[in-house]
Amino acid sequence: MDLFELGIAAARAGNKAEARMYLEAVTMAEPDNAQAFLWLSFVLEDSKLAMRCLERVLAIDPDNEQAKRGVAWLRSQKGGQAAFLPPLLSEAELTQLVQLLKHPQEAVVVKAVRYLGQAGGARAVEPLLNLIMSTKSKALQTEARTALIAIGTPSVDPVLQRLLKESNLDLAGQLAAILARVHSMAALAACRDVMDHAKHPATRYAMVLNLTASVHGEPALGIVRDYLFDSTLDLRARTAIVMAVGQAIKGKATDANQGVGFLMDIHTEPAWPAALRQAALIALGQSSQPSVLRYLFEAIGDKDPQMRVAAVDALARFKPPQTAALDRLAHSPDAVVRKRANQILDVLQAAQKK
Repeated sequence: MDLFELGIAAARAGNKAEARMYLEAVTMAEPDNAQAFLWLSFVLEDSKLAMRCLERVLAIDPDNEQAKRGVAWLRSQKGGQAAFLPPLLSEAELTQLVQLLKHPQEAVVVKAVRYLGQAGGARAVEPLLNLIMSTKSKALQTEARTALIAIGTPSVDPVLQRLLKESNLDLAGQLAAILARVHSMAALAACRDVMDHAKHPATRYAMVLNLTASVHGEPALGIVRDYLFDSTLDLRARTAIVMAVGQAIKGKATDANQGVGFLMDIHTEPAWPAALRQAALIALGQSSQPSVLRYLFEAIGDKDPQMRVAAVDALARFKPPQTAALDRLAHSPDAVVRKRANQILDVLQAAQKK
């Protein structure tokens, strides 16, 4: 999950505290990310801090018109809050930026896309969508996707209509990421519409994959659960989705408590296919949450040998791997557990020697 996208989504939804958390993390990790500093200035309550952010933007990008407008706006205020969103572009500015989307230099296109995302509004949606569908540049697709997320709810219906018809997995993933990250009820409803009405399995897979790391929280996991429980769908695809939940928890894109509970529910429910229950155990390990260790140790005593193997595998998926526990299990009286623990330790030791 992209923290910058989450920050923009939270800002557009009016969740300033959440937006600050994400955007401050981006600016600390990427001190030359002008866009992150710009959006952070929009949600800071302290006008002095907001001004510092805008000054940082202009130090990185002296021609940034939005930062110049923000500085002028702050200087015109006498006290009060600094929170503001960029003014909408004029028709002439919008037309010029849309034309620049066809510029041969990618750096020029990137700037145009960012301005459209900041202040283009609903009028910028179709040009940005056309760019996603036509460009071969992954960087431009990412920029356009982020811009559409920043625009928010006006992006939802146009994205939904294209996604329902899309069969290309990569393009479907780009479009699905927008719906999963626009923080609104309309976007959540659109996610459900995709799952219910999309023509191609690849589209539904792309949608649910993005919902494992979504701004929609528990309702998104509810949609994921429905997908996983559908026995008509490819089992390998469903297994991959379970593993993606573990990765999303580890990357803090999904709430740890919600995600861990989701995986535990799958593992403990006999109605789920055995492959998904095993995958849920491994995904718990992949989540690298200390709270699941006791649960995994209990699963090592499961009656099903495949579950015991999955529990041992889960300990190896931790970052860092639980080598002390694996060392103990390598001398377990359970032959299945002992064999698997030794196999994993051999692999880990071989990797260390390289």
